[in-house]
Amino acid sequence: MLGPIVGWLHEHLYVVVFLGAILDAIGIPFPGRLMLITAGSYSHSESATGSSALVVIALASLGMVAGDHVWYLAGRFKGRRLFELYCRLFRLSESNRIDADRLLRRYGSLALVLVRLAATLRLLIVPLAVSRGMSYGRFVVSDAIGATVWATGFVWLGRAVGAVTQNAGVGITVALISVVVTGSAALSLLARRRFAGSDMVP
Repeated sequence: MLGPIVGWLHEHLYVVVFLGAILDAIGIPFPGRLMLITAGSYSHSESATGSSALVVIALASLGMVAGDHVWYLAGRFKGRRLFELYCRLFRLSESNRIDADRLLRRYGSLALVLVRLAATLRLLIVPLAVSRGMSYGRFVVSDAIGATVWATGFVWLGRAVGAVTQNAGVGITVALISVVVTGSAALSLLARRRFAGSDMVP
């Protein structure tokens, strides 16, 4: 049953990674972690797919930065009004905005790197930073670093999964990937709670 899906993903892996990263960065619901881990498992050195981990990381990073540019450039034209619309569109609460604001005030442009660990706050940081006048240069550098670290971590985690399951069936591979994705989601939740802690206030 999974065979045709796996085969299609093998054939279109790079396109899926790039476009999926853009969608995930924009905020459209998309399993970004699952995509990167799965792509990483296909890029295992002994895999027959011929995919490259470095290419996957580069495409995912470019896609994430491109997606974040949508909000950065739009924010330059609409500013605070766009930010308010953004929050209503994605149903982001006032507490989410307070947490993101606290993170940005304490860490500045480094917040764009740290916030990759917490999906909800990540959706807020870029438009909030733009509304506060973050320069384009700081935005690009920080966002690119965060995207590259994020993509590298999950792709290489996927490579580890590929190494473990290289002789296993598709079902076992999918099960292990699901476990890894669930674990990463739990870590993101812990990071989100940590960033929301009162001890972050300067």
